[in-house]
Amino acid sequence: MGARRFVAPVAVGVVVAAFGIWEFTTQHSATPEVVEGWAMPNGSGTAIALHNSDGGRDGGYVVSGVSWADRDGVWHDGADGPTCVGTDTAVKTHVRLGIVDVEAGREGLGGRRVVWFRCLD
Repeated sequence: MGARRFVAPVAVGVVVAAFGIWEFTTQHSATPEVVEGWAMPNGSGTAIALHNSDGGRDGGYVVSGVSWADRDGVWHDGADGPTCVGTDTAVKTHVRLGIVDVEAGREGLGGRRVVWFRCLD
């Protein structure tokens, strides 16, 4: 009888651990779409309007808190924002972005999100 009391909790533990491993390895990975264009920042530099090479607007993105690289290729954490884009709303900067599509979860915050940002030439 003692063996049964030991086996049941161990079996439950194995199932829970297997589910956790499955959840972590299958639900939390994404390959970003890489897009390139011309960024025009908002006045605080926390978001950009991305324009394609023809001048048409491809979308708007929040870049605050995103890891970014300056023109020299030096990577920065998102704490200081992408300073290479600046805050002048009339200036365009050539950029490359890594973007993922996020499904709306319980919070309802889905959509396209920038996961990295790089200023070019």
